[in-house]
Amino acid sequence: MAISKFVTYKGKYWAGLTTKNHLGRIFQLQPQKASQIVGVLLQTAGMRNIDTVLSKLPIKYLDDEGDFTWKLVGSFERTIPLIEARWNGDIVLDTTENVGAQRTVVELIFGERYFSDVQVISGEKPDIYQFRILGDPYEEAINRYVYQVEIWGGDLTKDGIPGYELLPGHRFSIEGSPVESTMSIKGSDIEFSSPFEMKNTTSRLRIEHKVPGNMLTVSPNTDICYSKIEIVDPSNPRTTKTFTTWMQEVFWRIEQRVSRLKALGTMFGISNRSLNGDFLNEGKSGFVIEGGSGIREQMEVANVIPYNNFSLSMLEDMLHELSEGKLEMDERKFVIRTGERGAKQFHQAVNTLGVAWTPYQSTNNPASIQKTSSPLHPNALKGGYQFTEWVFANNIHVMVEVDPMYDDKVRNKILHPSGGVAESYRYDILYMGPEREPNIQKVSVKGMEDIRGYQWGFRNPFTGQVGNMDMGRMEDSATITVYGVFGAMVKDPTRTASYIPTILFY
Repeated sequence: MAISKFVTYKGKYWAGLTTKNHLGRIFQLQPQKASQIVGVLLQTAGMRNIDTVLSKLPIKYLDDEGDFTWKLVGSFERTIPLIEARWNGDIVLDTTENVGAQRTVVELIFGERYFSDVQVISGEKPDIYQFRILGDPYEEAINRYVYQVEIWGGDLTKDGIPGYELLPGHRFSIEGSPVESTMSIKGSDIEFSSPFEMKNTTSRLRIEHKVPGNMLTVSPNTDICYSKIEIVDPSNPRTTKTFTTWMQEVFWRIEQRVSRLKALGTMFGISNRSLNGDFLNEGKSGFVIEGGSGIREQMEVANVIPYNNFSLSMLEDMLHELSEGKLEMDERKFVIRTGERGAKQFHQAVNTLGVAWTPYQSTNNPASIQKTSSPLHPNALKGGYQFTEWVFANNIHVMVEVDPMYDDKVRNKILHPSGGVAESYRYDILYMGPEREPNIQKVSVKGMEDIRGYQWGFRNPFTGQVGNMDMGRMEDSATITVYGVFGAMVKDPTRTASYIPTILFY
């Protein structure tokens, strides 16, 4: 099937050794060209956005390849779920009345020894019911610590409390540590939080390409298909790169492939480590391949919310979970990475939410209707606007950033009913953290970011050197190899979140 009536030939695809003969067979008959520039019909979207963002932050350099660890300290302030409560020798039920009346002792059983003697603790209604701990707990069974308590409070608490306030699963927290003013002899203890140890491992990549020794001489004079090929420069999309020889094309493709593979592994890498720590795949050498987790896999342990219908209110709830009690009001700025369809969906949701606003007119600032030039009319106008930011309650400020990897139709194969790929409707909040202490970092090994080398015979197509007295092969060819070590670290996954279409889960 023809691509278009304007296309004179279709592109061919191949891998491996490329000779002059290959190139000649692909384009044996060529019409007279108006230009030497061969149009690139499809350029796969790259991972450069996430790589650029992470490159602005310090890279974590390791001394050696392999596992690396870091520690994440949990909050010292916690809530502990109640296993059960006992009073007068019986388990407290939701129908039990007057529990703890007249300061009789109540037993509260928790799964860990977190509270201490003298403390006052509270359940789900801390402003009404509180309990004073009468002594150190004892362990009646594994992970069952019994605390003897009495109700704390004034006259309103003398008749006890209803049993439904002491049901299993109700969460308790520390309220205070009151003691007498005269000759007090004991105070409450303090709590510690041991850190979580997080672990990941570096990943490795290797690519290689073989070139005949005479390919350096391939020049624009031969008029092959790659003469003066022009391609968008990923480092600066507004400029182009022009290649005049086949070897320049080879170098460009190698660098492009290395960059893409590293970006894919950094973002989407899946660890092949089992629960007991073994790696489950072997390489060509018979030794194991060690694959580390990318950013996505490390994020999955935290806040992942599936959705069928996009809702700003659900997005707001998720952002409140990331903000409340954790971030100051002036720190609540979130960059949400999504695809082009997601950015459009976000705009439509904000626009719908603002139906009661005064409609935009040409006099508004900024104007949504502006003058333009057109041969169709002397008074031509242009109009339109798009919402890319939104400020929720409590100063939660959202900024949408389109990342081309979400619209990559090569990697993302599941289509969305509303059009485009489903991945384009995904929203990821990557809290990068401050530059001095990033929450997400690229990881590399000192001196082993990218290692390049080549083996050649008596002609080197990469440098043009002729006459190799230490030939690495009898064949008149050269093979270039690139080896790299890379990884990613999400220090605190709970500061990240994902809002994902349910179609990607099933």
